[in-house]
Amino acid sequence: MIFKKIPILIVLCTAASILVVLFYLLSYNIFTVPPKTSKQLLEEHLQIDNVSSEENINEDGLVIALLPPKLSYFQFQLSFSANFKNDKNIMNTEIALSTFEGEFYIARIKHHEPALRRVILDTIAETPEQDARTKVGKENLAQKLLSEINAKLESLSEDPAIEGVHFTAFAIR
Repeated sequence: MIFKKIPILIVLCTAASILVVLFYLLSYNIFTVPPKTSKQLLEEHLQIDNVSSEENINEDGLVIALLPPKLSYFQFQLSFSANFKNDKNIMNTEIALSTFEGEFYIARIKHHEPALRRVILDTIAETPEQDARTKVGKENLAQKLLSEINAKLESLSEDPAIEGVHFTAFAIR
């Protein structure tokens, strides 16, 4: 009698297992949301950005839309000391660079700091002392440093986006 009930138990267990799997698949397909594709995520992100920028313009007027980008500065950690051209005196200076490109660009500049230091020291070494002692000479030196630094950045496959070279300390000994 027990042996006659075993095939019925096997059929019932198999049927119950099949029903459980079917209910699981059915409820999974009904109640879960499929993951978004990369295209859908990008469109959603762009839509959120457009809405937030429109909200800023509507709340504060055109002032936010017309504000210029923020100027960022990169200060070299160590000072520069170099001899002048055909002279025994030494110029000691600290230099900061300004750019509108933001923090990511500043990080790229920091990565190239050794190469930029070399360019700055070479440019200072080519400068006569009499030129560095005047205000106009310092401005000319800053402009020459600006063009040399941007040229070096371009040779390093970076965007030459340095806007200004600023002497934060300047001494001739």
